[in-house]
Amino acid sequence: GCQTVIVNTCGFISDAVRESIETILQEATAANAKVIVAGCLVERYKEKLSELLPEVTLFLGRKAYPEAATLIDKPGYYRPEGLFSETFPRKLLTAPPLAYLKIQEGCDNRCTYCTIPSIRGGLVSRPIAGVEEEFQFLLEHGFREINIIGQDITAYGKDSKTTLETLLQNLLRKEGDLINWLKEQERSKEGDYYIRLMYLHPAGLRSELISLIQNEERIIPYLDVPIQHSEDRILNAMGRRHSKADIERLLDTIRNSMPDMTLRTSLITGFPGETEEEFEALCAFIQKWEFDMLGVFMYSREEGTPAYRMKPQIRKSIKQKRYNTIMEIQKEISKKRLKRLIGQKTKVIVEGKDETSMTGRILAQAPDIDGIAFIKGDCVIGEIRDGKIVKTLDYDVIVELS
Repeated sequence: GCQTVIVNTCGFISDAVRESIETILQEATAANAKVIVAGCLVERYKEKLSELLPEVTLFLGRKAYPEAATLIDKPGYYRPEGLFSETFPRKLLTAPPLAYLKIQEGCDNRCTYCTIPSIRGGLVSRPIAGVEEEFQFLLEHGFREINIIGQDITAYGKDSKTTLETLLQNLLRKEGDLINWLKEQERSKEGDYYIRLMYLHPAGLRSELISLIQNEERIIPYLDVPIQHSEDRILNAMGRRHSKADIERLLDTIRNSMPDMTLRTSLITGFPGETEEEFEALCAFIQKWEFDMLGVFMYSREEGTPAYRMKPQIRKSIKQKRYNTIMEIQKEISKKRLKRLIGQKTKVIVEGKDETSMTGRILAQAPDIDGIAFIKGDCVIGEIRDGKIVKTLDYDVIVELS
């Protein structure tokens, strides 16, 4: 019979668009395959895609996912109206103990380089009750590291008169009952679970949120705060809502109140008009503040964004050179920051196995984007164990179980 293949796409930057289209064409050439294309590429290019890709049977906007099965035999383009809704309970694509919990959709920030608001729309926060229900479901099904995600989770609740702090307090308030329940389960004798907060806009990192993270042992002391640049002229051109002085004040507060905090950031280099002096100042800023982890992206010129028309656009060779320079600087910083952990006790999340040992992550390592932990000692995938960091590498650590 005829197979149905659903390709879920990304349309955020041109590289993702290219990869999505290549995958669609690859699937379309497979024998007897009916191809359905879903996701952000559909939102970004809408009806244009049906002209460009006649091989595709059906294009589904993101909000049409729950109806995918009933729409398979209705070719064309389908995009229902309505608010963001998370189908629940959903099929989980991660294995215990790791899960992602999405709390919002869209974004009200208008960064001049970013396509997200035009693809995903403005901020829509998921109701607290829905988040609580899924949180409990995840814990009951053996998930112990809950990564809370959204385009900018510090903005959670702005559209519904609540805050991220209130949501977190609600999740943690149920702790007593949950811990007792978890302790009864064979898999988690300690009743351990952890919450990690991902993608926090620096302008939204309020003192109340910082003190909540500081005082709650269930919230991992790990902050992913994308600053994008350090220099005011570039920050302004990017449409960011903070200055260099704001970032420095924030970093100072975090480092003073929580010296053990793991700090990750993201940067864009080669933004239109970035001068050699501004790039050098960015490098000096990175060396001064020493982020534990840092990702850097070469500016991607996206049609439909204000930055697309900004001048001068930077040559790709210069972007590449600047990218390489930052990665070299950060490699040494990451290596140095990890070294301070040698001898420390840690929790380690057991996730897999390589040729020589079990592997996983310490709490200071987020899934997929940071390094890994090589584990010495007997353990089982899915466990969260106590151990000690005995050695560190450029980005990875070696942990001996207690």
